[in-house]
Amino acid sequence: MDNYKYRKIFSDLPTIETERLILKKIEMANANDMFAYASLDQVTRYLLWMPHLNIEETKGYIEYVQKQYRKGNYADWGLNCKADGVFIGTCGFANMDFANNKGELGYVLSPSYQGKGYMREAVLAILKLSFLELELNRVELRIMDGNQASIKFAKSVGFKYEGTSRKSLYLRGEYKTLHHYAMLNEEYREMYLTNG
Repeated sequence: MDNYKYRKIFSDLPTIETERLILKKIEMANANDMFAYASLDQVTRYLLWMPHLNIEETKGYIEYVQKQYRKGNYADWGLNCKADGVFIGTCGFANMDFANNKGELGYVLSPSYQGKGYMREAVLAILKLSFLELELNRVELRIMDGNQASIKFAKSVGFKYEGTSRKSLYLRGEYKTLHHYAMLNEEYREMYLTNG
């Protein structure tokens, strides 16, 4: 990976605008909107973190993310809905492997805004940045077994299934099975640039 490109992007996370969303740094002003969905069991069921117990936990997480911004580390974009100004979720890099020029994407969306194409807009905007600006070779997803909505979504935007690691993650007192999906730079270009 070109270290200059990486530093340029993450030293000051750029604001990205799509048709219906503004993707930007997460702010403390987003705490109430974030807590509204981050406190729900249904939202965190297939994620690595537990539901937030109170607004202070949400604020603590936002402080952590802001620290990552200041360090110039990869982090999430906050998804802000243009229509009503509500902070509706996050999307960004859960992990980066610079030696192998790849990143792992993670995302979460408020249930009130699911099924309306918002996450598709956000993920496509971040894939464009990933492949055309950062010039990553691949972007990966790890999806917990049972999360059919996320699997369906991954396929719909062009991620390809690469395999399953059975009971490979110990979480909340049990072993979880993970399904692995990925998109390559050339696949992105063929899907989204060649065909318009």
